[in-house]
Amino acid sequence: MFIPGQKQLFSGPGEFPKCIMLLAGTSGSGKTAYSMQFLREGISAGDHCLYINCSQALTQERFNSYFAKSKTAAKAPAFISLFAVQKPGASQSRSLSGLLECITSSLQTDESTRRVVLDSLTDLIARFSNEEVQKFVAQLYDLLKAKNNVVALFTITGSSSAQTTDTLGSLIDGIIQLRMEDSGDETQRSVRLFSLKMAHTVPKWIRFRIKEDGDLEFVHDNNLSRTDLVCKLCNGPIIGPIANAESESPFHPHCLDTYHKLGDIYGSHILYALQPGVVNANFFFIDIVGLSDPLLSVEKQIKKIEDLNAIIGSCDAFNKVPKDKKIVLPTGDGMAVGFLINPELPLQLSIQLHRKLNAFNAKATSDKAIGVRIGLSSGPVFVVSDVNNNQNVWGPGIILARRIMDLGDNRHILLADNIAEALMNLKDEYREVIRPITTGYKVKHGQLLKLYSAYSQDFGNPAIPSRISELS
Repeated sequence: MFIPGQKQLFSGPGEFPKCIMLLAGTSGSGKTAYSMQFLREGISAGDHCLYINCSQALTQERFNSYFAKSKTAAKAPAFISLFAVQKPGASQSRSLSGLLECITSSLQTDESTRRVVLDSLTDLIARFSNEEVQKFVAQLYDLLKAKNNVVALFTITGSSSAQTTDTLGSLIDGIIQLRMEDSGDETQRSVRLFSLKMAHTVPKWIRFRIKEDGDLEFVHDNNLSRTDLVCKLCNGPIIGPIANAESESPFHPHCLDTYHKLGDIYGSHILYALQPGVVNANFFFIDIVGLSDPLLSVEKQIKKIEDLNAIIGSCDAFNKVPKDKKIVLPTGDGMAVGFLINPELPLQLSIQLHRKLNAFNAKATSDKAIGVRIGLSSGPVFVVSDVNNNQNVWGPGIILARRIMDLGDNRHILLADNIAEALMNLKDEYREVIRPITTGYKVKHGQLLKLYSAYSQDFGNPAIPSRISELS
């Protein structure tokens, strides 16, 4: 077997493929123990193993002593560190390119290497830029894939941003997730195979415990009584029928549809725990136009996302609003921002962003220029928490903002009638830049939208959106 607990975790057809996986989990969830089990099992099977250390706290002597105590793998794997010792008591951090050269040299020296652990990407993110780390991961992935017979785990702590984890996960073959839960007197850990590009998987949490000798023991959760089950969406006890989503977590039947809707907006990593109460928010929803162009390299796509995030972060309408008065939701190729105060903020952010993009694009080459479309709306939403305890929202307000944005072309700032009419009634200056487009555009579920567009000489797009003009 290639990964610990593979028999319990992998239910797809055929054999588990040799692949390179991201091992993601919060501090204390067992990433190190899982990685060491992966290496010990490899050594016991006769595989040559390599450990890439990115933490200054771990020396090769401490690492070797861990394996010296093992009953199943007394021989320690090869060890490469980001920190190269030059003389006793002194160390110096390598560059990522230097680290990659050491790894390349090790793999060339030992052609029989079968298992690799990189521990951890979180340490690299703390020392290098996101762009440097992403480039390093892509290059290391290509290097390991060229050997055709390597299985690898790259660890990352769950406190890293969801966007960073998703981006790094997309560069390799799949993601294994770990979690830790405190249930009174006992700490419970579990693992699941979250995604695997080359095989169909049904993510299912499998509990495990770390024994005194460091080995992992995997257990099945067949002992839960019906009175112990709690709906993962509303947190209410499940007394009657149970509905299970792909995650194998329990839901009330009427909550399962809501869970799927959350997944449509935030991706399948969204987690449950709907908090009581509803808030009203004013939404700014944006994405980059043409980011999926196959002529653009992944590196250039990532750079565009980073540049856009930086420009948004520099706008006064964003950075001067207190954190507890806004909710920021990365969406892969853009973001949604929910302002809990002042309905002017979404439009002010749109105008400021367009003016800054004008200056940015004037200096950028065509492949680096950023085109965006923006949708604005207001409405009620529920507050939810994802797997990293980040606040997210779901409800009519954000759904409408996304549908409005989806209708736009490059440079459009489109507004739903609820926020457009509120702004025009608020100030005369908004009446001069906000203009109606259509009074009856039908979207999903037969909903009719009264649509507005905001534009002037230095922001917005005066043209009718192509999706609307095609129907006129």
